[in-house]
Amino acid sequence: MSLGTLTIHHDYESGTTVEGTTRNSPAHLALKAHPSWTWSRHATAWLLRSSRHRAPKPYALDEITRVLTESGYTVERDIDDTMPSVEQQETDREDRMNDRAHRLTERAGRQKAKADATRAKADAVFDSIPMGQPMLVDHHSYKADRNRRERAWNNLGKSIEQGAHADELARRAETASHHMGARNNPVTVGNRIEQLEADRRRCQREVDGEPGWLIETDEHGQTRQRWGIRHPSDERADHLQREIAALAEQIDYWKNVYNQLQAEGKAPTLGPDTVVKGDWVLCNGMWMRVRRVNKKSVTVPNPVFPPPRPGEKENTWTITWHKLRGHRTTEQMPPKFVEAYEAPGTDRISRPPRADDVQ
Repeated sequence: MSLGTLTIHHDYESGTTVEGTTRNSPAHLALKAHPSWTWSRHATAWLLRSSRHRAPKPYALDEITRVLTESGYTVERDIDDTMPSVEQQETDREDRMNDRAHRLTERAGRQKAKADATRAKADAVFDSIPMGQPMLVDHHSYKADRNRRERAWNNLGKSIEQGAHADELARRAETASHHMGARNNPVTVGNRIEQLEADRRRCQREVDGEPGWLIETDEHGQTRQRWGIRHPSDERADHLQREIAALAEQIDYWKNVYNQLQAEGKAPTLGPDTVVKGDWVLCNGMWMRVRRVNKKSVTVPNPVFPPPRPGEKENTWTITWHKLRGHRTTEQMPPKFVEAYEAPGTDRISRPPRADDVQ
């Protein structure tokens, strides 16, 4: 017997919600105990964490459907997987961050004013007490004086807590105001493109089929395992194709952003066509000599280890192009800098050569 019908709803603005629950019902208790779901007063429904302004998550939908069905409910789905363009998503994100920064700034101001008012109450009491004046135990005003001082001390402690809360709100407002700038940092954008391309390759490999153990049933009804190529189900393949298309759109958008950063001089334009073996590149505030030029990166000496002695193998470090901050030829580097860099036993971390040693 079904306990009722619940609806799992999803759209871009609202996220994924479960509607139709009642307080202390089996569904309410199951969702409350689940770490991925939280009660949203704004939506007056159970909300899947981190689902707003994102595409629906098939595994989360299947899992909560199973949990609710096992609890005795009939579960229906109302899923709208329409997503705006990546450009529109970034515009919406910027608007949300600006609104958040504004709200937190206002809250910080109100909390600061409250802290100042509470501190003023405490100071008014302390200022009225002559310096060094003890409480007069045998005086008729002793009880009132003691209570007044206790309230003042309580207000002083309360004002400190309110001030700390105001500072925290101001810090969060500052973080929100810088969110988009950090999101569009050249290194961050370059890392994001790398991750998106890796995700697209992973999805494509799964669509094409990957080696693995296959479970089959023979003519006698016995199951057996066979090593072969595993292909996704039709439903899974359809989801992966949509994911690949979405990733391709994101990659194109962020590559355009990176190209714009390069045009503005905020991102490096270095690559295998501009850097050769023996040149110098700047990364993390240190100049390092190029040992090998690769298609997507350069190989340099690992600065943690000193230059090798004759016969020893050098420890190297690979840096992707978008993480570099400068480039020079050997002729552009001070001779003493080059000599110290290559001298066996040189500590490249705590002593020269460093970026600020190169004029």
